[in-house]
Amino acid sequence: MSTAVTPKVTTYNTVMELDYAESEIGLFLADGRSERIRLRTACPTEFIVHEPDVSADGSVDLSLEIIRFDLVGTSRELWPGQEVHVLGGALSSPDGRPILGKAHIAAGRALEQGVPSEQTLYLTVETPIGTLHNDKPVRMTGDLYRLPPKGSRFESQEETPLLTPEGIEVGKLYMCANEA
Repeated sequence: MSTAVTPKVTTYNTVMELDYAESEIGLFLADGRSERIRLRTACPTEFIVHEPDVSADGSVDLSLEIIRFDLVGTSRELWPGQEVHVLGGALSSPDGRPILGKAHIAAGRALEQGVPSEQTLYLTVETPIGTLHNDKPVRMTGDLYRLPPKGSRFESQEETPLLTPEGIEVGKLYMCANEA
């Protein structure tokens, strides 16, 4: 019988921080203009790794929640020289929504070998045309090698509608990426 290889995390169910990551967000506006904006962390990303579920077969399911991130970048094409902020997590803004993630570690496999992981993001995007958000989650996938997730890259593959506070679609998010 296989034994579980539970990841080495100092403490579960407490807030952990990731000091720096590089990100990109693709914005496609209804008028046909688009841009991929490179983003940097404005403050450490805060997240919680919950106590893992260990199955009888030795596999481990991890769940995590990103409770706050703040990314900032400068537009070159859509709004030359102006900043765009991307906020996420339940504590990021008054209307922030949870960002949940999961990873499955097969029996006999170590986290350090890389395991598939997925996060579902709800974002607040502060732009020169106003504060926008998504109601359909941005699904980010990648491989997780450690916690905090240094050495990992997560990407989205689908377009996600981008809405005004009134629910009017003004564009789409595409090819979002994050690398720590």
